[in-house]
Amino acid sequence: MTPANDLDSMDSLADFRNRFVHSPHDDLIYLDGNSLGRQPAAVGQVIEQVVNREWGERLIRGWNEGWLDISGSVGDLIGELLGARSGEVILAENTSACLYKAAVAALRSQPEKSNVLTDSENFPSDIQILRSACDSAGFHHKVTVVDTSSASDPTGALLAAVDDSTALISLSHVSYKAGWRWNLKEINEAAAKVDALTLWDFSHSVGAVPIDVQSDGVTLAVGCTYKYLNGGPGAPAFIYLRSDQDHLANPITGWFGTAEPFSFDASSPPASGIQRFLTGTPHVVSAALIRPGVEMLLEAGMDRVYEKSVGLSQRFIELCDQRLSPLGFEVRSPRDPQRRGSHVAVFHPDAQAVGLALINEKSVIPDFRPPDLLRFGFAPLYTSFTDVDSTVDRIVELVEDGGVDRWRNETPLVP
Repeated sequence: MTPANDLDSMDSLADFRNRFVHSPHDDLIYLDGNSLGRQPAAVGQVIEQVVNREWGERLIRGWNEGWLDISGSVGDLIGELLGARSGEVILAENTSACLYKAAVAALRSQPEKSNVLTDSENFPSDIQILRSACDSAGFHHKVTVVDTSSASDPTGALLAAVDDSTALISLSHVSYKAGWRWNLKEINEAAAKVDALTLWDFSHSVGAVPIDVQSDGVTLAVGCTYKYLNGGPGAPAFIYLRSDQDHLANPITGWFGTAEPFSFDASSPPASGIQRFLTGTPHVVSAALIRPGVEMLLEAGMDRVYEKSVGLSQRFIELCDQRLSPLGFEVRSPRDPQRRGSHVAVFHPDAQAVGLALINEKSVIPDFRPPDLLRFGFAPLYTSFTDVDSTVDRIVELVEDGGVDRWRNETPLVP
């Protein structure tokens, strides 16, 4: 195995690491960018501009000096990462609200169909939102959750459930637990054969793996901006709507989704294009903070980002097999990088205790998903190959010195 220092010295993305804010504790290894990305250093300049100058000095004049356009302008940047056309991506509320709006719009466009397909590995909140969308769209709609948790062929299990009653297939592109990655084109083509729509959640894939919504035939998608896009905690989500879907209507109408919001006319018709999926006032400050992270990804190029993602995760998997497997750990993510996102799920019977011990004793931050999985997220712009090796070293040290026992009975509020 090539020494980690050699790989870091050859890494064409290595300089990006210094463009993020790091802990004053130099030995901290952060492997939870799949939940919350690091803060880009340029965010400080954005806060100075948007908060201190625009809000502090220009006050309400800021609406006519860029604030009105921020949802669309940052949306277009994200659209570049997705391979979308200009005007097909816009920032809105959080992922759940965006998913709800998109799902209801899709279902109301197909009143003759009744079934929404998703899978058991989808994010639980997404499944809850889909059920709420069915309740809102019509009493005959229902959600069918295909069990893919133990399927040797999740794609086959899902596609076996597709039939003429299928109105919508809604999946997380990369599953939040095991990191399984769906083939966008394959699922979209299967949906098209029965005239169903697809709605993707890109939260765990955008900024980490290549996405080309045009070539893959994506119609509808949503996603968060605080994971691999490094937009900050609670940053607004986005909606992607292919420009030929003019028949889809926003189910939560509000003034910013109308053609003339400042006419203050309750009868104002919907805005044209993706703008119609806005509802309330844009999140100006938090929207502005998304821009630096997206710009860095565009500068780096998703081909290079993905190449490093695969290199980091593959190295971690190999080291887990060699050094952690004898200690009771087992990789639960797909071995094939074409079927995996940028995080690796690792089983251990005391996964929560291992995670807490790593955070509190070994300065490694992964995360835990019940009942028995640790997730290690590899964000290529700031994770090094040395981080991978050092993490495995620290896990071995932790187990051997009894750290698991010291944290077995602790339960954090946020796992």
